[in-house]
Amino acid sequence: MKLFEIVGLKVVAVKGWRTDMRKKKRFEPQWILFDDGETYIELEEQDYYSYHDCSSIARELIVLQDKKRWQQMMEDNDHYPFADMKI
Repeated sequence: MKLFEIVGLKVVAVKGWRTDMRKKKRFEPQWILFDDGETYIELEEQDYYSYHDCSSIARELIVLQDKKRWQQMMEDNDHYPFADMKI
């Protein structure tokens, strides 16, 4: 899927991945989920040495469609917490 194909879709959630269940506030935004129930953007970390900006916060955008994965991220709030709020 290409980035321009998300035109017209609405963002319903920004999710992160919680690696340490003991530290409930330790996660970073990693996925942006849209309202069609299958489309999401994965925010993948850029290779630090391959890009001239050398920024550790720079991300590559990967647009994907997968109903099963989308549903899993929306339902499992323990491992995929909402990341669109202030911590």
